[in-house]
Amino acid sequence: MANEKQAYIPQPGKEEQSVDIKQLIYIALRHWYLFVIFVVAALAICFVINRYSTKVYQTSGTVLIKEGRNSYDATSIMTSMSFGNMQNIDNEIAILQSYSLTERVVKKMGIEVSYMDKGRIATTEMYKSSPFHVEFERSVPQAVGLAYEISFLPDGNFRLQAKGEGLSKYDFILCQTTETNPFAKIEINGEYKEGEWVDNGYNRIRITKTDQYDSETIGGRKMYFWLNSYPALVRQMSNYTVSPISKMASVASVVTKGPNKLKIVEFTNLLMNEYVNRGLEKKNLVSENTIEFINNELEGIQKSLNQAETELKDFRQQNDLMNLDLQASQVYTNLQALGKERAEMAVNLKIYKRMQTYIQTQIDDPENLASPSTMGINDPMLNQLARDLVMLSQTKATKLLTQTEQHPEILKLNEQIITTKKALLETINNLVDNAQLSLNEIDRRISVLESESRQLPSKQQQLINYQRNFEFTDDTYKYLMQRLAEAQILRASNTPDNEILDEARLERTVRISPRTSLNYLIAVIIGLLIPALYLFLKNYFKTTISDRSEVEKLTHYPIVGQVMQTHSKDPLLVVNNPKSPAAESFRSIRTNVEFITQSKLPCTVLVTGDMQSVGKTYNSINIASIYALYGKKTVLLGFDLRKPKLFQEFGLSNNVGLSSYLSNKDSLDDVIQASGKIPVLDIITSGPIPPNPSELIASEKCNALFAELKKRYDYIVIDTPPLGLVTDALLLMRHSDANLFIVRQGVTNKNAFASIIKDLESRDLPFSIVVNGLQAEKGYVYRYGGQQYGYGYGYGYGYGSEYYGESEATEKQKHRPFKKSKEN
Repeated sequence: MANEKQAYIPQPGKEEQSVDIKQLIYIALRHWYLFVIFVVAALAICFVINRYSTKVYQTSGTVLIKEGRNSYDATSIMTSMSFGNMQNIDNEIAILQSYSLTERVVKKMGIEVSYMDKGRIATTEMYKSSPFHVEFERSVPQAVGLAYEISFLPDGNFRLQAKGEGLSKYDFILCQTTETNPFAKIEINGEYKEGEWVDNGYNRIRITKTDQYDSETIGGRKMYFWLNSYPALVRQMSNYTVSPISKMASVASVVTKGPNKLKIVEFTNLLMNEYVNRGLEKKNLVSENTIEFINNELEGIQKSLNQAETELKDFRQQNDLMNLDLQASQVYTNLQALGKERAEMAVNLKIYKRMQTYIQTQIDDPENLASPSTMGINDPMLNQLARDLVMLSQTKATKLLTQTEQHPEILKLNEQIITTKKALLETINNLVDNAQLSLNEIDRRISVLESESRQLPSKQQQLINYQRNFEFTDDTYKYLMQRLAEAQILRASNTPDNEILDEARLERTVRISPRTSLNYLIAVIIGLLIPALYLFLKNYFKTTISDRSEVEKLTHYPIVGQVMQTHSKDPLLVVNNPKSPAAESFRSIRTNVEFITQSKLPCTVLVTGDMQSVGKTYNSINIASIYALYGKKTVLLGFDLRKPKLFQEFGLSNNVGLSSYLSNKDSLDDVIQASGKIPVLDIITSGPIPPNPSELIASEKCNALFAELKKRYDYIVIDTPPLGLVTDALLLMRHSDANLFIVRQGVTNKNAFASIIKDLESRDLPFSIVVNGLQAEKGYVYRYGGQQYGYGYGYGYGYGSEYYGESEATEKQKHRPFKKSKEN
């Protein structure tokens, strides 16, 4: 017999990792129903998500942040540091995103009460569409977060129900939590009239109906409401972002997201309005304080002026003295000029001291520091230092959003802020000191003139004093009126530093979640991906032989046949159904074996496998039957002495057989039994199970057995035990001309098969492979003589017993054709 030399030694671990794309496509097409099921299920889930998930909308507006004017940077000269004097858009963005501004907005919106409408699945907010309105007493701390269920009764009254654990009361005037009890158990159930105050110990509220109230539909609705603290509202409404529209632009875009379109539009617009108004209020604050200060001063000066005027008039009338003489007139003129100068300096000193007090108070909160120019102080250095301090503080606040206090940039900014604060305080202190020195100098000069006036006649001295007091008070009054007019003009001319370019609009609000089309696309992808991943992993980690190609990767032994699976459990398939695809497979095996043995007669064919249930006995019976049908005298030997089954398939007795013959208990003629199916087919069963099967097979009696059988028969077919479990098959190979190794699709373990084949190849033992149990689904199918035949790959094959398949290719089955593999 011709032996085929080993071409290579397979590496099963490496081969296992390869992936056959074509095979995966075949698997996917065979399991198309899984893809349909998962896609439909994913689309159904997606529909529910799109239908009942909370809708999220997005709206936007834009704010123009105007740049400041270039001015003389005194700080760079005093501190050897240079700061940008252009308004920093990052600082303004930090203001727009600040807690204080958001709190200011939610307070103006009046959304302390949340109204909710619960549907069958989803719950939606009734913003400005609630059929009732809840008014609460602000002077009384209120329980927040306590959900009330409200039901309107047919008589017009309503029922309130609330149940929960934990109590938190909030004071809406002081804006702080006044009471917290996490262990409190709350249970409220009561009926009330519309418009009456409800005081249940937790809330003091009053409920009235709105224009949206409809008595016909209100009964079937399930509605809730609860009160929110301002911190909770700030957290709820902080879902917005502020960013510049481009790197070079000073325009910021405010984008707000939320579940209620109208609510986020109003919030966005009010946020931008409050931001603009905040800047204007800061500019007006100092002007208003200055006007208040001047008005208070004018009230006192007005009284002093009236008194001085009366005293001067009375003195002139009593002394009949209307004018001063020449010498007295000169002294008075000089005193009048100094008095006017002193009046202006005294007012300026008060303003400087007031600004000094303001700066000392506000120095630790520089972000809200107003420019001194708004108080009428036009010192350029003082104004520039104030602007620099505000800018440094805002820059620090912005950087602290992403950095810690120990970051080098923050530490550097802290040093710059400290230096600027010192420079600012030093500058205002110098202004106060200089004004005080100037006032003292004026007083000294006045004192000299007063000494000269004492040399005048007493009447002239008194007239000078009365007239000077009147003129001083009058000049002070005029100067204050001038400063009052200037402050009022400054306040009236103040305009916002920023302006709103585009307001948020309801028609420009878009829904961003759920994204219906994208969700359906993702659902389809997931519906396809899950079964694909399942099939891929199942195939990738499968440990059994799936098709012929896997066998070819693991061994260079030739494949001499592929046996189709069949519905029938008849072991004599070739005899009882000779035109079936499986019977045709055995004819192909017979032809290939004859080619290997070169039609040698007599011929011994050994059939084995690596394990039980691969179909050794089934193939042995049908190979022997196909030879017998060919008209050749054939004998089938049941050499599986450990687990004999051959006798069962033919309905024969197993009382005598090979074991009794090899043990010299029976003669050869006694153990040979006619098959009863084919005249030229005889059977020698295993016989009683012996204690020493291997010794019997290796005995000389076994040699004599085969010598005698070769004289009597043309073909001898040997059914052996599994090669992976015992060595009986190897012992019998010395008597065989052709050795068939049965591999069963879906049963044979790839690793075990590869290990056994590698061992056989390393010994140069001659074997041929028969792939058993192939389905015709993916094979090349043809029709001849009214019967359907196939040759190809198959998946998912399983026997009900050791020998038989589960399905048979019929004319109703659909097959995907493929090219027949070339072999031998």
